[in-house]
Amino acid sequence: MKDLSQLLLQVASGDEAAFRRLFDSFYANIYTTSLRISNDEVIAEDVVQDTFLKVWINKEKLPAIVNFEGWLYTIARNITLNILKKGQHYKQYLHEESSIFYRIYPAADYQLQEKEFQGLLARAVDRLPPKQLQTYKLIKEQFLKRNEVAAMMNVSPETVKSNIDQAMKNIRAYCMAHLKDMPLVLMLHFFTRYF
Repeated sequence: MKDLSQLLLQVASGDEAAFRRLFDSFYANIYTTSLRISNDEVIAEDVVQDTFLKVWINKEKLPAIVNFEGWLYTIARNITLNILKKGQHYKQYLHEESSIFYRIYPAADYQLQEKEFQGLLARAVDRLPPKQLQTYKLIKEQFLKRNEVAAMMNVSPETVKSNIDQAMKNIRAYCMAHLKDMPLVLMLHFFTRYF
């Protein structure tokens, strides 16, 4: 990634906008890394959230990390493996984590933020170019597989992958640009739930 060292310096100083750019740059790779190991989308989403929370907690150390990408992927891999080792205990962990989350953010506040985020997400989706929009709706709303979408759209599966990847990148960029006032933890929570 171009200018990564400068971005890490900004994150280290507590710049949340820089952190959001970092999140957007590495989200897909961390998610894919975890999904490849766990074969579980819920686990992969949780790993993304936990990984970036760890980055934020350790932000002051970021400029001293020689290979940030390797460090980040190692964290994601280790979190994934730890979740898999927990097995059944993971369900209990999710329950405990959600109860803590809702104690920090009362239900009324959370529901208001959720509604605002869903509205923002809908606006981001509506702004997509036609092919990306069609691909997004078929995959994310109708839950069709890539090959099914390729057959319906009369394109290759690689084209479908390119369309959905670009759609998600555009949606994340739009949402990030409009989430300036949302608390960082809530932003991470919504991103890992919806992306």
